[in-house]
Amino acid sequence: SSQGYAKFAGIMVLEDLLHQMEAQDESRSGPLAEAFLATRDYGNYALSIFGNPNDVNWGWKIAGHHAAANFTISNSRVAFTPTFLGSSPMEVESGRYAGLMVLAHEGRYGIDLMTALDSAQQEKATIAVDAAEDVFEGPGRRKSLEGFEGLSSKELTKEQTLLLHRLVGEYLHNADHDAAHAQMAAVEEAGWDKLWFSWRGPVDPKGVFYYRVHGPRILIEYNRQDANHDHMIVRDPTNDYGEDWLGKHYTENHPSMAEAMKNARRNATAQSANDKK
Repeated sequence: SSQGYAKFAGIMVLEDLLHQMEAQDESRSGPLAEAFLATRDYGNYALSIFGNPNDVNWGWKIAGHHAAANFTISNSRVAFTPTFLGSSPMEVESGRYAGLMVLAHEGRYGIDLMTALDSAQQEKATIAVDAAEDVFEGPGRRKSLEGFEGLSSKELTKEQTLLLHRLVGEYLHNADHDAAHAQMAAVEEAGWDKLWFSWRGPVDPKGVFYYRVHGPRILIEYNRQDANHDHMIVRDPTNDYGEDWLGKHYTENHPSMAEAMKNARRNATAQSANDKK
């Protein structure tokens, strides 16, 4: 979508700003520091295509520092999870781009929902007094959050539920209109009352905090790495990378590939279990 494109392009712009900031850091010196600094570049992003775009099933990915978007096409349906975005600086404080906040809504909408809760609801939503180190689900950490925690959306008022809808919509509408609405429909079909909202850290717009929205068809995580650096991810617990669609397609049309998909899922689950040890 235009919204998602603007965020991705904004993150790429921030890479050049980050390069300038880190180049002025006198503690970073030597060949390794110079090599690391060279990775902070607007052009340091890669596009990968999986399969043949002329086929009914294929995919593509664009990824680099603070941005990774995965798209899987299966019989004209588009899956866009997982999508990861991050921004550093979270807010540009000086210079030509002063005031730029690429992920402004992701942070603010979480705060808006948390502050709209009464004290009893906030107590249920808060699962830890300290913020998280990062989002929990990532490379090598898949299925890290199989259980739901925090405050059930069944306990929200009508006004609070609207804030939850707004928050979820912000994440989903980073994708194309049709894909976003299809995913929103999947969340609705699974049940808005099946969502859980959880929080870690202080309830402070300028503070370091973490929140999560989790349900059968969506997992959202947002984390402030520090006061001016944030990460977000959105996933579909049952259809990341279009696995559910592809699995059904292979079962019906290519049984040998269906077995390969099962083996891949088993291997991913085993790897996740090993990572937790």
